[in-house]
Amino acid sequence: MAEREGPPDQDGRDDREGRDGPEGPNGSDGTEGPDAREGRGAVAVLDERGVVVDWSRAAERLLGVDRSRILGRPVTDLLTLVDAEALSEGVTVGPVYDGGKVKPGRWGLWPAGPLPGGIRSGVLEAVFTQSPVGLHVVDADLRVLRVNSAAVGMRGIPEREIVGRPFIEVYERWTPQPIESTLRQVLATGVPVFDRRVAGYPRADPLREHIFAVSIFRLEDDAGRPLGLVASAVDVTARERARDRLAVLHLVHERMGLLLDPVRCARELARAVVPLLADTATVALTAPPLYGPDAGLPPPPDEPLRCVAVWPPDADEAPEVGAEVCPEDPGRGVPYIDQEATGGPTLVAPIVLRGVLHGIARFSRPNRPDPFEDDDLRLAADLVAHTAVCVDNARRYEHSHAVALALQGNLLRGGRTGSSTLETAHRYLPTGLGTGAWFDVIPLSGSRVALTVGHIAGFGPDATAAMVQLRSAVQALAALDLDPHDLLARLDDVTRRLDEERSAAGTEEPLTAQCVYAVHDPVTETCAIARAGRQTVLVGHPDGSWRTHPLEETTALGEEGPPFAAEEIPLPAGSTLVLLSGHATPAAPPLADLRRHLTGAPGPLAATVLDALPADQAAVLVARTLPLDPADVADWDITPELSSVAEARRRTMRQLDDWGLTEETAFSVELIVSELVTNAIRHGTPPIRLRLIRNPADSTVTCEISDNGAAAPQLRRARAADEGGRGLFISGELSDRWGVRWLGEGKTVWTEISYSE
Repeated sequence: MAEREGPPDQDGRDDREGRDGPEGPNGSDGTEGPDAREGRGAVAVLDERGVVVDWSRAAERLLGVDRSRILGRPVTDLLTLVDAEALSEGVTVGPVYDGGKVKPGRWGLWPAGPLPGGIRSGVLEAVFTQSPVGLHVVDADLRVLRVNSAAVGMRGIPEREIVGRPFIEVYERWTPQPIESTLRQVLATGVPVFDRRVAGYPRADPLREHIFAVSIFRLEDDAGRPLGLVASAVDVTARERARDRLAVLHLVHERMGLLLDPVRCARELARAVVPLLADTATVALTAPPLYGPDAGLPPPPDEPLRCVAVWPPDADEAPEVGAEVCPEDPGRGVPYIDQEATGGPTLVAPIVLRGVLHGIARFSRPNRPDPFEDDDLRLAADLVAHTAVCVDNARRYEHSHAVALALQGNLLRGGRTGSSTLETAHRYLPTGLGTGAWFDVIPLSGSRVALTVGHIAGFGPDATAAMVQLRSAVQALAALDLDPHDLLARLDDVTRRLDEERSAAGTEEPLTAQCVYAVHDPVTETCAIARAGRQTVLVGHPDGSWRTHPLEETTALGEEGPPFAAEEIPLPAGSTLVLLSGHATPAAPPLADLRRHLTGAPGPLAATVLDALPADQAAVLVARTLPLDPADVADWDITPELSSVAEARRRTMRQLDDWGLTEETAFSVELIVSELVTNAIRHGTPPIRLRLIRNPADSTVTCEISDNGAAAPQLRRARAADEGGRGLFISGELSDRWGVRWLGEGKTVWTEISYSE
C-alpha cells in the first residue's frame, strides 16, 4: 500500500475551512462519534501495531471485505483477502489528525485518487444517499453490486432484493431484452448511452406506467479494462405525459383546423387521442340539424346521438358507426372519469358549445390499468372545446351551403344551345367554392351562340347571391348583342356597383369575379372571346392540335387594371372550345387527359367529357362546333332604291318555298323583309345586305338587314294621321324576337320567327 503523511491539500498547507486537512475531513474536532474521533473520511483506522480498529461500510464496499472478517486483525491479512494490486490502487494510508495534531498510534485508510480520501468518500456517499437520480452499479457479469436510495424508491423493492441479483431479473417488468442488449453493448464498446427511454410498472406503483430516462456508462481501471457499468435512471413520467398531452392537443388543432365537415372533425379527434391518451376512442354526434343563432331556430328536444367515429376501427366493445348512443348524463357539461366502466377506465367528455350539446366523446383504456388523472381531464376539456367549435363551424357552413344551394335551385341549365351548329357538354359541382360559380349557353341571333363561365370569389349565400346577379347581368347584356370585350366592360361596372352596395350593407370582403365570354358564329366560322381574370381557356383545332393560351391573363372583374383581353379566332367545324371556372395548368394531367379524349373522340361529346373532366373545377363547359348546311343560309345585296323592295320579297318567297315553310310563316317573313328593307333604304347607308338563316334545331328563321348607317332604328307607335313609322312596330309584332347588333361599321337589324313544317 502507498503511504503518505496525511491527506494533503493542493498547496501543502492545512485547510480548516471546508476541505480535508490534518484534523480529518471537514475539520473534525473529535467529538462526533467514532469516525470523528479517529478522523472523518477514513474508511478504516489502524492502531500502532497495524491492527484494524475500525472498518466502515465504505471500506466493505471499496475492498469487498466484510467488517466481521477483518476487524481486530492485522492489516496485512488484507493481502490474503484482497488482491495486492487492487489494494494498492484502491486505498492510500496516512496519519490521523485530531485538533490539528497528529493523533499518536492511529493510521487511516482513504480511497485512492486525485481527490483527498475524505472528499472522495463524501462525494460517493452523497451520491448514493442523497442524489435524486437512481444509480445502479453492475459488474461485468451484469449483476447489481450497489444501488442508491433513489433507485430503491423508484423500484419499490428493498435493497437486499436487488444487490447481488442479475440486472435482467431485477428489471423483468421493464422490457429486459432491450436493456440487456444495451448493457452488453456499452460493456463491450465503452460508448455510453444517454437518455434511453424505459417504460414499465414498478412495484411501488403497479397501476401506473412509469417512464425512466436511463443513461449507461462503463467503469474502467487505470489500464482501461472494463470493471462494470453504472446505470443512472431518472423518472420522467410527468414530463413525458405532459409532452404526450401537448402532442395530442397539437394533432387535434392541426388536423381539425381547416375542416368543414362535422363527421371528419369527430374522426380526427378519435384518431389523435389514440394511443397517447387512450387505447380506444368513440365519438357520437347529434344529427346535423340546421339550427343555431344564424338560423333562428332552437335546438330540437331529445336530439339523438349517433356514433360517427371509432378508433381503432376494430376496437372491441365499441358501438358500430351509425348506431344510436346513450348520452350518458350529458347534463354535467364537463368531462368526467368513470373508473369502473365496462372495458376499462373511461373518460367521458361532452362536446358542448354555448349550452348546445353537439356530441359526446369516450376515451377508454381497456389494454392498460392506468387510471385517468386530473391532467387528462383538463386535456379532454380542451380537446372537446376545440372540437365543439369546429363542429359548430362545420354545421354553420353546412347551413350556409344548404341555403346557397337552395338559392341556386335550377339556375343552371342542362346545356341546351338552340343551335344545330354547336354541341355542348358540361360538369358542375355545387359544393365548396362552386356556390359562386356559373356557366351558361345563350342562343343569339343569326344562329350564333354565346358561351360563358364565371366564378365569384368567396362561398356561401353571399357568393351565390352575387353569382345570381352577375349571371343575370350577363344574360341581359348578351341580349344587346355586344362584342365580348364590351360586355365584360359593362359587367365590370355592374360588379363595382354591387360591391358598393355590399360595402354599404357592412360586407367587408370586396366583390371580385372572373369571367370568360365567347360568341361562336357558324356562318363566318369564327369565335370572338374575351376574358377577365385567369380562368383557363383551351381551343382545339380539327387537325388535333391545341392552343392552350389563346388569351392573355388580365385582372378580374371589380379590380383595377388594363382592358380585358379579347381575341377573334377561327373556329371551323370540328373545333373544340373548353372553358373552366378556375385557373389550371394546361399541361396538368387532368387537362392533358381531357385534351387526349377530346381529340378525335367518337361518340357523343357529353359521354367523352364526363369520363375525363378535371376534379378541381366547379364548372367546366366544353363545346364542339358542327358544320352549317350552306342550304340553310341565303343572302343578297340590296340596291339602295325603293324598287328593290319587291325584288327582295320575291327572292325571300322563293327561298322560303325551297325550305318548305307554310304559307302563314312565309307571309309573316315576307312582310318583315318588306318593312326592314324599306327602312334600310330610306334611313340607312349603303351597302345594304339581306340575309335569311334557317335553324332546324329550334325551328326558327332569322331575317337580317345590314347597312353602314350609325343611326339606330326606334320602335314607336305611329299616330292615325302619320303616313309612316309603323314598319319596325309591325316587324316586332310578327316576330318572336328582334334586335339590333352593332358591327365594326354599321349595324344589323334582325328578327326571329318560329315556324312549323
